[in-house]
Amino acid sequence: MILELLIFLCCGKTASIKIISHDTSVRYGENATLFSQLTETKDSLTRIIWRKKTRENPEEKSFFVIFPDGRTEHLNGLKDRIQFIGDISEKNGSVQIHEMRLLDEGIYTCIFNLFPSGPFETNINVTILVPPKVSVIEVTPVVGDLDVALASCIASSALPAAKVLWRLGPPQSFLRTQTNHTVHPNGTFTVVANLLGAPFKSLNQQKVQCVVTHEALEKELVLDYQINIHYPPESVMIIPDSTRDAKEFRCVVDGNPSPTNYTWTRKSENTSQTIQSVGNKLHEPKLSPDFNGLYICKASNHYGSALGSLYLHVHIESSNVCWGLFGFIICCAVLCIVVYALRLWKKKRSSHSEPKGTEEETAEL
Repeated sequence: MILELLIFLCCGKTASIKIISHDTSVRYGENATLFSQLTETKDSLTRIIWRKKTRENPEEKSFFVIFPDGRTEHLNGLKDRIQFIGDISEKNGSVQIHEMRLLDEGIYTCIFNLFPSGPFETNINVTILVPPKVSVIEVTPVVGDLDVALASCIASSALPAAKVLWRLGPPQSFLRTQTNHTVHPNGTFTVVANLLGAPFKSLNQQKVQCVVTHEALEKELVLDYQINIHYPPESVMIIPDSTRDAKEFRCVVDGNPSPTNYTWTRKSENTSQTIQSVGNKLHEPKLSPDFNGLYICKASNHYGSALGSLYLHVHIESSNVCWGLFGFIICCAVLCIVVYALRLWKKKRSSHSEPKGTEEETAEL
């Protein structure tokens, strides 16, 4: 915020003299411009003196002198960090201080020495802004009913203190925030905003945002975060890669974190057998009735385990049987045709031989 200060001197012929200056804020490590100009006077300027009272030294002391010929003199330690950027002919005594530190924050006084009017001065408040270092600390609570910290948003080492809040989505009615401030020896602040709530499973992977605002930031800083709730495995399912010709079975589990151990077992008739597998995948290169049985997948993480099962029944491949039956039918059909053809042939032959016999018999008669 820039505040323009006008100082009017109301005594005799100096009533119109004024100094234009303004307070300033600057980010830590950047350059600060201290503007100060004397106006509406024709008196001679004999010199300009800058004094300061800062965090480093609360006692006011002179640190820079500007002479009418443009020469400057450094006092009390700033040396090359300060530079005259004004114009003596215009009675502009503005200076620039490089690489501002926290200890440079304070009140700076510009004194114009005139002849014959005497000295005129103005105070400039210099504020150092330190942008916060922002981070979200992940917390992984275990599912439960009691309120705990679900996440922490930290805006550290800022000056002045940053404003930190959580922007919540649909689960906002279940959540609340708690903010703590810490003041460090160098005058900076750390603000921690804790997101609190009961770690219900329904909150897992819900999206929230940490929002930080500060004078040293051009716009609000928004950090996206997904709530992470840990819980034991649930809803274990065994899924084949194909409904007709499965070669792989996968154990799909709802659990957080993901299970780190899978145990596969096959039960058939009166036997139970542990099957070698790779993680949550079970490979069966060629299914046959030998693989029939109840398959059980046990998935475990740090918080518990759960079981899922699938009954597998492999039918004998029916294509060979069908082809054999088809061939048998064809053979029977061919045989029937042959038999029928023979019968027709015999019948035809017998029909041709009967008239001859009759003629002979007639002749004999």
